[in-house]
Amino acid sequence: MLALATGGTEVAAQAGTTRPCVLEFTGVTRRGVLTTSMRVTTMADGAKHTFISGGVDATCRGQGNRLLADSAEHYADRQELILISKVRYTDERMRLDADRMVYLLETERLVATGRVKGTSAGGARFTGPELTYLRARPGIRTVSSWRAPGRPTVRLATARSDEVRAKRVTASPADSMDVTADVVWSENDSLVWARGSVVMDRHDLQATADSAFLDQGTEHVRLRRSPKIVGSGERTFTMVGREIDLWSRTQALERVLATGAARVDGDSVVLRSDTVDVRILADRMDRVMAWGDRAFAEAQRQQMEADSIEMRMPGQVLEEMQAFGRAMSRAAVDTARITSSDPDWIAGDTVIARFETVPRSLTDTARTTRLTEVQALGSARAFQQFASEDGGKDRPNLSYNRGRVIIVRFEGGEVARVDVQDRASGLYLEPAPAPADSTPSTVPAPGRRTP
Repeated sequence: MLALATGGTEVAAQAGTTRPCVLEFTGVTRRGVLTTSMRVTTMADGAKHTFISGGVDATCRGQGNRLLADSAEHYADRQELILISKVRYTDERMRLDADRMVYLLETERLVATGRVKGTSAGGARFTGPELTYLRARPGIRTVSSWRAPGRPTVRLATARSDEVRAKRVTASPADSMDVTADVVWSENDSLVWARGSVVMDRHDLQATADSAFLDQGTEHVRLRRSPKIVGSGERTFTMVGREIDLWSRTQALERVLATGAARVDGDSVVLRSDTVDVRILADRMDRVMAWGDRAFAEAQRQQMEADSIEMRMPGQVLEEMQAFGRAMSRAAVDTARITSSDPDWIAGDTVIARFETVPRSLTDTARTTRLTEVQALGSARAFQQFASEDGGKDRPNLSYNRGRVIIVRFEGGEVARVDVQDRASGLYLEPAPAPADSTPSTVPAPGRRTP
């Protein structure tokens, strides 16, 4: 066994604060035969270059790391160790396999290249063409970090994966997140950054963006520059914005916040505004909020706008929509009964729409939602159109009401009753019977009506 001092003295290595690496090489025996050979060359300036072949087994004395390879070159003057072919490095924080590795002893920097595979103590597993590992050493740096260019794929274990961290085994899809990007780097096995066509896959969603930040300790993810979230599962949803934040607990997604031209598309709802906040329960949207300059929502033929909107949808089934501040809800008319370019609408300081769950058909087990009631509170106004008995489809009956509170109730998806409370006023108009020799095309359609 040959010990090579690469910085400081052996006394400093054992007792000093910087603990420089004192390399120790051990001969490799294969089938009972020592295969390692070592050649030391002394240069004109006194520098020693060591060349090892036939198997390398090295360590920094007392530091708990180990380096294996087919061959190696050690340059003492520049404190550089080059490991070649079937390289493996291990310490208490990292395990690396590569075709080649350069170990800069003075700065505790390892550069692995060529079919790199690694596992960190935090459970991160990565594959790629290159990885730079910076060891945490007293007097050099307080925490370890790594950086992987060349579009690697990194599987990050979750906070609950104790077995993954303890045994360094492959995390299951339910306990991990796969990150692919042009560059991925990490600090202290907790903070992770990714840049360049980022793709993140979890069991419950896929996310894409130009850059991403992950805090594994708090389970917080931030996506920037054209981010997009696609939720998986029985009821999917899509979310976009200029910036998206995700929060999880034990890898279960709980909240997604999109800011800047934000939009969420569910299987039955659409919500868009400057900011959209989605709360998740059991992989499904449970509550959705939107606010900004104006918020817009679409669900079950209803189009709602206001300063802010909240949807309650347990199990991702729409139950209630609440709109606050200059609120209005519009609904297209039933074209089978009425021909009109004007929608029905109801407006007020606050508008609340409630829905019920019904079967899609008598023979279908699937269920859908249907509007049962719309309320307008504060400076309420409402306009509805009803099919007339003798006026024709393009000459509906018209109803306009004002009051402090207006409640429109529906049965079977059709308006059944309109109640107006406090300071009530309004009109109900029926078209005059058309002349017997008139045709529908000669009768002018009602003019456009606005609140």
